[in-house]
Amino acid sequence: MNVIDDETRRFGRMLHYAGVLATVVSAAAGYSLVHAPTLHAVAERFARIEELTLSLQNAPVVRQQHRKVSEKLREVTTRIADVQRRVPPDANAGEFLKELTQLASAEQLAIKNFYPEKPQNKSGYAEMEVTLHGAGSFASICSFVDRLGKLKRLSKVKNLTLSAPDTSDDYPMTATLVIYFALQGRDVETAREGRRG
Repeated sequence: MNVIDDETRRFGRMLHYAGVLATVVSAAAGYSLVHAPTLHAVAERFARIEELTLSLQNAPVVRQQHRKVSEKLREVTTRIADVQRRVPPDANAGEFLKELTQLASAEQLAIKNFYPEKPQNKSGYAEMEVTLHGAGSFASICSFVDRLGKLKRLSKVKNLTLSAPDTSDDYPMTATLVIYFALQGRDVETAREGRRG
């Protein structure tokens, strides 16, 4: 009969405990290094799949919104380019007077005086006020003011004063116009190229 002494038995238990410990450490390491990250990756993939599925369901609405926003952006970009083309690099009040004179003549409005003020630098552009005195029928003044916005040069009416006529049908008029020039910032050179072309 084989009898195992106490020392061998203790050694066997120690080997058994070491094996159990190695198994537990291996299982814990496997769980923390392989299983847990895999579960996390699976959860992330599932969330991404749900997100993509929802995006796919919303794709027609997103495309429609994109088309609307893209069209609006094209419109705004075109309008900005149109305005930039109407703003010359310098004040050139003489050229503006020539345009005003032609417009006034076409509308049968008599311009008597033309006073350009000092140019003023603003943020991103410069402007100059121009005061003009003239006379014409009420219809010709209204038509003149309406057509000012259609000039190739960007301007606005800051002030318009009409007086009642004394004896004739011509109304004395004083108008303060603002003309813009010397745009600054990006895309200005592109606009100037478009004006030349």
